[in-house]
Amino acid sequence: MKKKILLIEDEPTIQRLLCFILSKDFDVKVAANGFEAFVWLEQHQLPDLIIMDWVMPYMDGKSFLKCIKISGLYCDIPVIVLSASKNIKEELDRLPYSINKYIPKPFDPLVLKETIGNIFNTSTYGFVN
Repeated sequence: MKKKILLIEDEPTIQRLLCFILSKDFDVKVAANGFEAFVWLEQHQLPDLIIMDWVMPYMDGKSFLKCIKISGLYCDIPVIVLSASKNIKEELDRLPYSINKYIPKPFDPLVLKETIGNIFNTSTYGFVN
């Protein structure tokens, strides 16, 4: 059974690119913003990983991250932030909770897949590290 990834990205081109890169190995659910993602989570969906943008409409990455990290249900879901936002590294460093990895945009798909493999403790070929 494929691991489930919740992808939160408001840019359609990047959504399609990430789905293309990830859908062979993972079950990818796409949300256009943090609000849409949170509604999906509240429907008793539980992903194995969240990959999210930082700057989004309706509910940005910071607000979404705060909601899941202070919850009892979603706080242990690993999170990767993909963003081109300036000063995000400093902003992430000041948060009272952590993420698993920050990857700047534009990103290398191989680095993303390697990061996911490390989080799931497997390589991109399914072998345990």
